[in-house]
Amino acid sequence: MTLLLDTCAFIWLASAPELLGAKAVKALDDPANDRVLSLASVWEVTLKHRTGKLPLPSQPEVWIEEQLRLQDIEVLPLQRVVLYRSGSLPPIHKDPFDRVIAAEALHRDLRLLSPDEPFSKYGCAVLW
Repeated sequence: MTLLLDTCAFIWLASAPELLGAKAVKALDDPANDRVLSLASVWEVTLKHRTGKLPLPSQPEVWIEEQLRLQDIEVLPLQRVVLYRSGSLPPIHKDPFDRVIAAEALHRDLRLLSPDEPFSKYGCAVLW
């Protein structure tokens, strides 16, 4: 199974794993599962850090790359079809990053690791 980490799941896996849900931890611990991250999450972490909303121990370009390597996570290339789909999703979630992540999960048929309830309303297969 391929697991798409929501931005908060990525941050918590890297810095506060006790905040992860039990099912998410079990899936992450399974070596048969692949871990992926949307490029939208990279952008979101970078912007939140730059505005002071997300303190990190180093610059985002260093911290994110280190965590991707340590946690064995691949970043998905952002496709135009995903951006188009994010724009056509119903207005359940106003956060543009989460809309892209939802569209990514739907387009690629990925299991999404997130505590965020609106993802389920989009029809995403959510695990937490």
